[in-house]
Amino acid sequence: MNKSFILLIFLLNFFFSGFSFGEEIFEEAQVLKEVKVVAPAEVRSFERIGQEVKIIDSEIIKEWGFETYSGFELRERGFFGVQSDLSIRGSNFEQSLIAFEGIRISDPQTGHHLMNLPFEKDILENLEILPGGASSIYGPGGFGGALNFNLKPSTSGIKISGIYGSYDYKDIYFNLGFSTFFSPINIIFSQKNSSGFIWNRDFDIRVFNFYTKDKEKIFFYGFQEKDFGARNFYTLKWDTEWETTKTHIFLAKKVFYGFNWFFEPGILYRINYDTYILDRRNPSFYKNIHKSQVFRVNLPFKTETKYMDCFIGIEYSYETLDSSRLGDHLRIEEAFYLWFYPKINSKIFPAFGIRYDNFTKGEDIFSYNLALAYLLKENLKIRTSFNYSYRIPSFTELYYWSPGIQGNPSLLSEKSYNFEIGFDRYKKNFDFSATLFYRKGEDIIDWILKDKIVKAENLEKLDTIGFTIDTNYKKSSFSFIFSYTYLNQISEKLETARYMGSYLRHNLILGFKVKLPYETSFSSKLNYQKRYKEQETYLIFCELSKKLFKNISFNIWVENLLDEEYEEVRGVKGIPQWIGISITLDK
Repeated sequence: MNKSFILLIFLLNFFFSGFSFGEEIFEEAQVLKEVKVVAPAEVRSFERIGQEVKIIDSEIIKEWGFETYSGFELRERGFFGVQSDLSIRGSNFEQSLIAFEGIRISDPQTGHHLMNLPFEKDILENLEILPGGASSIYGPGGFGGALNFNLKPSTSGIKISGIYGSYDYKDIYFNLGFSTFFSPINIIFSQKNSSGFIWNRDFDIRVFNFYTKDKEKIFFYGFQEKDFGARNFYTLKWDTEWETTKTHIFLAKKVFYGFNWFFEPGILYRINYDTYILDRRNPSFYKNIHKSQVFRVNLPFKTETKYMDCFIGIEYSYETLDSSRLGDHLRIEEAFYLWFYPKINSKIFPAFGIRYDNFTKGEDIFSYNLALAYLLKENLKIRTSFNYSYRIPSFTELYYWSPGIQGNPSLLSEKSYNFEIGFDRYKKNFDFSATLFYRKGEDIIDWILKDKIVKAENLEKLDTIGFTIDTNYKKSSFSFIFSYTYLNQISEKLETARYMGSYLRHNLILGFKVKLPYETSFSSKLNYQKRYKEQETYLIFCELSKKLFKNISFNIWVENLLDEEYEEVRGVKGIPQWIGISITLDK
């Protein structure tokens, strides 16, 4: 069937399904929502923040996944959580930062493992996206922005689901919550596996979670183990690559507060094991074994006065790598941050933040942020911000060595100057925002081919300019999302670098959900992608849901409806059309 015709039907279905709510969008103005942005040095009302922030709540995550905001992309080597590289406003997988409950997660080996997150999306309260630089809040890694994952409060109950789909795909999920004298505790187990749509794209992923969360404390332990065929994930010369990763995360936070102060100490420990085999049929031929550990303590303190709110904190990090290929390395970081929020009046909200990071055997770096939010009306905000952010080299970039690929111990940190201006409008059920942004990157790290050797180098610069338009509407009977981002990157070596130049010039996301008779609903999401100097791709997801009984529901879904042939990472095939059915008990 003609793809343009299918796309036309999709758009017509979207717009005509939503025709009846047109007048409701422009109903009488509502008071701004009190959405909190959680960060180490910052807990602020959403409408008072001068930098673009996108909140993806649990309902949207459940319906359409993480990728509902076009300013960021999960570049999936393997689908269903096998392996993803994070990109924010065209940044590469090393240039974006991950946080969990406001504490930075890092992997000194490589950014490829940052999305090895040992928790299920079903237990997330929301995902906070902070594009445009985040080092003044989180420190190293915030070159392009940050993602912060927040857990739902723990509750009693039970949820069981099972999925079966194409290519022998099986997914089981179990969540048990029960009350204790301490607080409710949730225990989660899941496993998903598939034989793969082509040889050596099989996978098996196991996850275990144990956590409790309420208004005063969080205690979390998560474990994830992944075995997967990594066909062409890292080299096009071999289709026999195999990889196993094991990830543990322990997180603990406690809140102390008084009349005008707030203190929330937190610790995070992460250990990641990575075993890479070049030829799964002959494991002893070439094997790399890595073990990275991260221990981080964060001590944020907030105080409020009549004229100003002040956030002050310190952070200590201890990172190690034991590697058969890279050697053994240690990196210690000590950081201090300070943010000021002057209280001028009920419409103007300025902010100034600085952070100082001291590294062993590395640079000492100051990062900073200047931001201003102005409320034109109680539901309309204009904002602007400017910040300096950075990213220190990974141990892979510094120390990797093979006859054809070499790291560079002399690499400098990447720097970025981020400027943006935009506005946000809020209604009771409708949000709309637009942002124009510019990022000036310096000392960009990439892998360059010279004299038959690929070597990590600092390139002079990489400029990124673009804009994002983002909106969503939510009613009990109908909801939709629309998000579009345009990017243009400029660099003298854009054509010769390994990672630069492989970005989404156009990224459009359009999704809707409509309730149907007999306790049935239908949802769909279109993702139109056009990479720089590559062909366009139309990825469509559809799902039909039916409630069978009070606590039991049945779903049928399809990924890549048009069976597009595409690559999110060069040389790595995206999944073909994939159909599945599921049944869920939730009580």
